[in-house]
Amino acid sequence: MEMTSGRRLAQVGVVAVCAAALAACGTSSRSYNVSGAPGGASAECSSLVSKAPQKLGGRERNDSDQKGTAVWGDGDVILRCGNISDVPGSASCTLVKGVDWVVNAKKTHGGTKTVLSYGRSPAVEVTMSDRIKDKDAVIGEVSGIVSGLTRQKACAKQD
Repeated sequence: MEMTSGRRLAQVGVVAVCAAALAACGTSSRSYNVSGAPGGASAECSSLVSKAPQKLGGRERNDSDQKGTAVWGDGDVILRCGNISDVPGSASCTLVKGVDWVVNAKKTHGGTKTVLSYGRSPAVEVTMSDRIKDKDAVIGEVSGIVSGLTRQKACAKQD
């Protein structure tokens, strides 16, 4: 009798573990190591993300579980929208299709490049991995949707 109870308990345990694993697979969404920015759930960010292209940098768009974000490929391009302001106002910037962009030196390293829209509310940050060869083309395409955000000021220094 004790052997049967032990066997039954083991079977119940195996079934419970399998059920939990299947439930986790069915309900999980991918985060792509991206965190939403403060204000990312705003109407402006939701609208911007909904206008983001289905293909960017030669990569297909994938959904992230974070508000105000869009991801292409396996995190090859990550767009974050929100209250982001970790680039000094004195940094030089580049005008691309009517949008000022500043390179975020703190997050640009080893082939990865991160740029931040300047003078827009909310701001948009785009991070591109070293697997993206034409980073300028990506910024050009993203500029088309960012140009619809309210422009509050222009860069002091242009490249």
